[in-house]
Amino acid sequence: MSSKSKLSPAAKRRGWLRFIAFMAVLTLLIFAIGFIIFAHKVDNLRPPSNLSKADGIVVWTGKGGGRLGTGADLLRLNKGERLLISGVNAKTSLETIKDLVILPNAKADCCIDLDYNAENTIGNARETASWAEALGYEHIILVTSSYHMPRAQIEIGAAAGRIKITAYPVISQDGTKWYNDMARFKRLFQEYGKLLLSYVRSPATKASTGAPLLENVPAPEKP
Repeated sequence: MSSKSKLSPAAKRRGWLRFIAFMAVLTLLIFAIGFIIFAHKVDNLRPPSNLSKADGIVVWTGKGGGRLGTGADLLRLNKGERLLISGVNAKTSLETIKDLVILPNAKADCCIDLDYNAENTIGNARETASWAEALGYEHIILVTSSYHMPRAQIEIGAAAGRIKITAYPVISQDGTKWYNDMARFKRLFQEYGKLLLSYVRSPATKASTGAPLLENVPAPEKP
């Protein structure tokens, strides 16, 4: 008879339950730490201080104000020769867009392209890639909300090939931090979940994968 005592079925079940509980707590802890890092990052994103001229400018529509006006301002400052607005509502015409932005009519008439096909971030990335390829653009400025920028970079990395992308995040208008605003917390939490799904669906952008070259967004300058 073996000198080692065997665990009873009940003891084995308790052991497995403790292991599963430990893994569940560890997973939640990793998720929470990842969310805090993500929220801190997007709260501290800033547009490039010295923005070089690109071939074109792209605005991805969605929640978060200021995107359209920012894209129009960049076009007016000749930071790109054309502006693509991706994900436009089917009922929105160019005339409506012109009423919403500060831009000379001649500039708006010649140099704004509207994409009505994209219905989500993946669609935005695909339409942007098609637009840039059709025009032979090698460098574009991507305008979207700061909280949306990490996922936007992943999706455009999967769709756009070796295009140089300058990220131009639009920050929260009032500068409220995520931990002081429940609505912003919920938005960031939802976006973080979508970001994780994007990581699973598409590999992170790397030069070896044929993904676009992403310029780092500098941190705010210290006074």
